[in-house]
Amino acid sequence: MSDRSLSGNERILLLCLLAFYREIGPGATPALKGLDEEAGLERWEIEEAVAVLRAKGLIEYWELQPAVRLTPEGLRAVLRLPEEGDA
Repeated sequence: MSDRSLSGNERILLLCLLAFYREIGPGATPALKGLDEEAGLERWEIEEAVAVLRAKGLIEYWELQPAVRLTPEGLRAVLRLPEEGDA
C-alpha cells in the first residue's frame, strides 16, 4: 500500500497507534475515547479515519470498548511512512 493512499488524518491516527505500540507493546488497544485528544483530531475525524483504516485492514476495531489496534499490515504501513519533517 502506498502511503499516498492515506489521508492526513489516517496517517496521524496510524502514527498515534504506533506510539502506543512502541510504548505498551503489540497488545496496545487504546480506547477511542481520549484517542482524539492524543492524536489532536476531532472525534468525527477519528471515527472517519478508523472506518477507512479498518476497511483497508490496517487496524482492528472493538465495538464494545470501542478501541482500536494495529494489524500486522497496519504496522508495516505505518513503518513505511516518512518521519515527521521528512515529507
